[in-house]
Amino acid sequence: MQVTVRLLGILSFSYPAFSKFHPIQLKEGETIRGLRKRLGLPLKEVCFVSVNGKMVGEEYKLVEGDEVIFFPAVSGG
Repeated sequence: MQVTVRLLGILSFSYPAFSKFHPIQLKEGETIRGLRKRLGLPLKEVCFVSVNGKMVGEEYKLVEGDEVIFFPAVSGG
């Protein structure tokens, strides 16, 4: 199945192609956790994940056509 993935902020530094929506092929039933690990994104660097505009958890099962956005933790001062 195919989903599109986008990484925001500092997360996109490792994968510049993912600074815009980028298609990726996954196995049926893949979860957000599996996708995050496949992309090599450490859990501590991901603040939250959005699928089709809604926040989801790591156990969310992706389906064909989902748009996934990984958001980094933000800090400032």
